[in-house]
Amino acid sequence: MNIAILASVFFTVFFVILAAAGGKKEDDLMSRLDLSQQKDSSKPKLQLSKVIIGGLTSRISALKYSWLVKYRDDVRQKLNQAGNPAELTPDGFITLVLVSIIGMILLEVLFLKKINIVAFGIFGIMGYFLPNASLKNMITKRHHSILRELPNILDLLTLSMEAGIDFNAAVNKVISKSEKSPLTDELRLMQQGLRLGQSRKESMTEMSKRVSLDALTSVISAIIQADNLGASLGPVLRVQSEQMRIERFQLAEKLAHQAPVKMLFPLMFFIFPSIVIMLFGPLALKFMGGVFGGVF
Repeated sequence: MNIAILASVFFTVFFVILAAAGGKKEDDLMSRLDLSQQKDSSKPKLQLSKVIIGGLTSRISALKYSWLVKYRDDVRQKLNQAGNPAELTPDGFITLVLVSIIGMILLEVLFLKKINIVAFGIFGIMGYFLPNASLKNMITKRHHSILRELPNILDLLTLSMEAGIDFNAAVNKVISKSEKSPLTDELRLMQQGLRLGQSRKESMTEMSKRVSLDALTSVISAIIQADNLGASLGPVLRVQSEQMRIERFQLAEKLAHQAPVKMLFPLMFFIFPSIVIMLFGPLALKFMGGVFGGVF
């Protein structure tokens, strides 16, 4: 009976996590086909999940502890760095973390079938770190994507400006001709800020704060400085593009030099023992057969 109750609670938490992670995204196939019956059948579950998530989020939003306000600001910055694909608010992400902690604790009870304070702590910590680790992984992937694409975007901007197009028109041209990517998304947000009345400096500074990537911040600082001095942006962008390629090449060399050190552990503990067993195992068996053959 207790297992059934815990299982029902766990699956409720599971559906809540799915609803929170799904955000406002719609499935492409569902948007093309007329599947009203399937939508109606799943509507009660989604409404229940939204009610639970909304209730928890509203309660968390009402809390004004200083440590929670600081954590909320940190989460907001990380969500911006990750591009916030699920369109979560900081309080929504905190709710997701809380649900993850509860779900992991319920998993511990289901598997161990007993209450253990130490196991509670371990699974609770795992539940806390899972959403945060996933968010950090998204930030890392997004930063790598921006670093890979930044030199090419700078080259396109340089060519456009050298052809006589101003900076804003060059950015619009690059956005329209390039495939959708994290960097083009940020450029699109920057252009939206300009259309809303922000200056170029303000919109680019906001983009730098959103992404929080040193390489992009350096490029933006150079553009703002050249703009303040009235210098041409074309040569500045070309220099920044060349510098980015040099830094990327240096990073590749650094990672190549670190590879032997990273391979040392698996070589010593996994590959070398296997080689020793293959080479000396038959000799050892023959030796043991010769020494103990007469005994057995």
